[in-house]
Amino acid sequence: MPESRCIICGIKKNGLEIKDDYIINGIHWFKRNITKNERNYHLVVCRDCYKKYEKSKHSYDKRRVSYIALGIITAALWIFLSRLSLGGIIAGIFIITFMYLLSLLSYTPALKISTKDKQPIKKTKPKKH
Repeated sequence: MPESRCIICGIKKNGLEIKDDYIINGIHWFKRNITKNERNYHLVVCRDCYKKYEKSKHSYDKRRVSYIALGIITAALWIFLSRLSLGGIIAGIFIITFMYLLSLLSYTPALKISTKDKQPIKKTKPKKH
């Protein structure tokens, strides 16, 4: 079994498992096929780094939405100013794609936690006898 590594501190530790998505799979593919240097670590977030991870994930989510919204607004203006020409539409698609790729510079993967685990814990009142 591969060893667990924290994605924040890089130290060999156990922790919450990272969810595989197309970006993580793309990085694994690149390391396996291009650099021939795949170490096959089991990616986790350790207990000590969870606060940093949470802050980084929140920042990434906000940044991703902002960049895509900015890309859509810019693309819409570009398409409108080009009078709906084919070149304007292609440039608009390029702008949106470029802005999305810019948002990936601060990429932070999601954790593999079920939605049931994300629900707040309800406190129950002790029964009176």
